[in-house]
Order: sequence, then structure tokens, then C-alpha cells
Amino acid sequence: MERLDLDLSRPPPLPETVEECHRVIEALWRALGEFQQIQARVEELEEQLALGSDNSSQPPSQDSPKKRAERKGKRPTGRKKGAQVGHPGHERALVPAEAVDEVRHYFPHGRCECGGSVAVRGFRPHQVFDLPEIRYRVVEHRVYEGRCGCCGQKHQGRLPDEVPRGQMGPGLVAWIGLMTGRYHLSLREVEALLEEQWGLRFSLGAISQSQIPLQAWLGPVYNQIGEAVRKALIAHADETRHYRGRSIYWLWALTTDQMAYFLTHYSRGKGAAGELLGDFQGILVTDRHGAYNDHPQDSHQYCWAHLIRNLERIAGRKGQAGEDGERLLRAARLTVHYGKLWQQSHYPSDRYRRRLERLKALFRRELEQAAQRHGDNKTGRSCRKLLDDFPRFWTFLDHPGVPMTNNTAERALRPYVIWRKTSFFSQSHRGDCFRPMILSLVETCKRLKIGVYQTLRTICAQGMAEGEVTFRLPLPEPQPLPVASP
Repeated sequence: MERLDLDLSRPPPLPETVEECHRVIEALWRALGEFQQIQARVEELEEQLALGSDNSSQPPSQDSPKKRAERKGKRPTGRKKGAQVGHPGHERALVPAEAVDEVRHYFPHGRCECGGSVAVRGFRPHQVFDLPEIRYRVVEHRVYEGRCGCCGQKHQGRLPDEVPRGQMGPGLVAWIGLMTGRYHLSLREVEALLEEQWGLRFSLGAISQSQIPLQAWLGPVYNQIGEAVRKALIAHADETRHYRGRSIYWLWALTTDQMAYFLTHYSRGKGAAGELLGDFQGILVTDRHGAYNDHPQDSHQYCWAHLIRNLERIAGRKGQAGEDGERLLRAARLTVHYGKLWQQSHYPSDRYRRRLERLKALFRRELEQAAQRHGDNKTGRSCRKLLDDFPRFWTFLDHPGVPMTNNTAERALRPYVIWRKTSFFSQSHRGDCFRPMILSLVETCKRLKIGVYQTLRTICAQGMAEGEVTFRLPLPEPQPLPVASP
């Protein structure tokens, strides 16, 4: 491209001929096009710098310190941290007398300084909680052998079926599973904690090998959770990265308020989503990931929190795109506001439903106008994609009781994300299978308010004694959705 050599310290000379004028105009026209390209690139880079968890799929842990401060949205009050003067106190409740292990009595002196006798009329309880001295328990099983005095045939005793063939009992195997699956400790940390707390020394390989039978024993309960969650009327689905060494896999989750089912897969596509959902026929709540779109449109709800983040990104652009994004963002936030009010009214309110119907019409109209106004640029393509997905955002209107966000699935994946960051990922196919099994049990027990350790111990005891686990979780039956008044 021809460039003009101009001395900016003084005005350029005026062209003297028509040909010179044409050359100057052509050079300026090319320079203008180049400037527009540079300006578009600068705007794109500025938009990328402004990305955060509030306007993209970026996790909050990757936000900059400035973004984290803005996300909190609280102004400093000037008060010190901690409890404020005058706040109501919260004291630990006393345990009942039958639950106390030891009672010690402290009486006042029998005589007062004035010479009178002191009569005891009551006491003030002061309970102290402490941990006992911890020591492991060892049971030695002696298997005797002998020979027949007549024929010399050798005879040997036999261990009962309930005695483990290895050196780890059900309590220890369950404890290792709890430390890894519930508290996300690495195997080396489990090895160190065993020696520090219990005085037990097991090799890293032995601790890893203990997960092999536990994985087999977890199978029936894991399948029970998967079958039950696929029969639910409403379920939430989401996925996150799962690593095996340097290879990237995916951990998928299908959850309800009472159950959580996890699955590892090499793919993030529709095949993996189909394997996760199985024969699920209920209403599915997801983000806008296209792998779930084989599910019927009239029973598929998109997450409004994800939509708002997408609109935040459009609203952060300059010019007409930003103005259109602001209008769409206001309509989306109003929809979520009135949707919550409608849900809190338990759905008989026609007033909130009429407002939601009007917001639905307004939102579509704004999207259509923005798509037409911006043509084939980035904002126009985003608006047309939202129009294609439009029915999936409003399933909650046709099926009251369906949540507007996918928070249930995201909260279920959060413990795994933390575990992934604090460990060396998975190193084998066995680890890929074990993690979703233990996570499914742990997260389901938490939702059912059942002790994870006692559940694991029961499963391990049955597996060691009987070779078959008959234990099943008390999973709830599907409940019907609320019905809106006509």
C-alpha cells in the first residue's frame, strides 16, 4: 500500500495537479481502511481483557484481583472484622446427661467465712469436649494346621468369610476412601496422615491398591444413583475438564436436589451427553452447550445466569452494540426478578405470569432488532444464535417448578474442581472410573444428610464379608411438579 511521507511539524503541501489529488485520496482511503482494521482489533483485545466470570464462562478462580473486588460489590463499612458489639451470642448446646462419658463434681467449702454451714442447692454444668488418644486396633487370626496320625494327611484351618484376606479392614478402607473422595487428599497426604494420626505405616502402592476392591463394591450403589437420577422429573447437567496425565477428558454430572451422578468420558460431544442422560425423559436444565440439544426442546431449560453473562459481554462493547446489549441485559434481569417472585408465590399469581409473558415478547423484539441492525458482525451473530435458542429459555413458563439457573449442577462439580487443583489428576483408567463413583456417593450422601463414612464402612464390610454389596441408599421417589393455576 502506498504511504504518504508527511512532515507533521508543518502542514503538507497542497497537490498541484488532479493526478496528485487522486493519489492523495487513494492513499488516505487505504489508510482509513487500515485504521479501521486496527481499531477493530484493539476493540477485540480490550473485550478479551475485560472478560471475567461475570461476562464469560471463565471460572471465578481465574478472575483478576480487580475483578474479584468488583464481584463482591460491597463497600467497606469502616468497621473491624469479626463479631460486632451487641450481636446476639451463639453458644454450644449442652449434650444430654446420658451422652456424657465422665462426670466430675466440685463442691464449695462446707463452711462460710461467717461461721455458717453451706447447703448445696444446685450446680452449673461446664462441659469440655476433647479427642481421645487414637490407636489402631489389630486382630491376629491364627490359622492352625495338622496331620492325621493314621494316614498322615495334612489338615488346615480356614478363615471365616467375614475376615478380610488382606491387611486392611473395612474401617480402614472406608477411611482411605473418605479422605480421598470427601476431603480430596492426595495418596501421599493419606499416607502421611495415617502415620501421623494413627501410627500406621502403609506404602503408597498399598493405599492405591485399596481402592480396587472399593471401586467394585461401590458399583451397585453407583448404578442405583444413576438409575434413580434418570427417572427424576427435573435434572441438571454440566461438565468440566478431567485430566489423565497430559490428556484431557471430561467429567459429566447429572444432578437433582437429592442425588448426584458423575461420569468420565473422553469426549465433550453429543455421544457423551447421550451416555450421561441415558433414558432420561424429564425436564433438563443446562447451560447453552450444544451437546445437550438432542433433548426435546419443550422439556429443555437453558440457564439464565449463563445468558446474563453472555449479555454482559455484549453490553461491554462500544457504540450501538453496547447500547443494544444494555437493553437486552435489563430485560433479562427483569425476567429473572419476576421469575423468582413468581416461584416464591408458588405459581398461582397471574400478575407475575403476565409480566413474564410481556418480557418474553419484549426480549424477542429486542433480539430481532439487534440481529437486523448488526447484520453479520459478532453482535449480530450472537443475537441470531439467541433467537435460535429462544424457546429453550422459557420452558419454566410452561412447566412451573423448573429452576431458571443451572446452579445445582455447578455446585455439584465444585468439589471436584477443587480436588483437581490440589492433586495430580488421574493417572490411569482405574482412577478415571473411581473418581465418579466416589463423588457420586459422597455428593448424594451430603444431599440426603447421611454420614459418608458410616455409609462407606457398611459397603466395605458387606463387600469383604459377603463378596456382594446389598446396601442401597434411601433415595426419594420422584415428586410431581407444581401446577400453575389456569
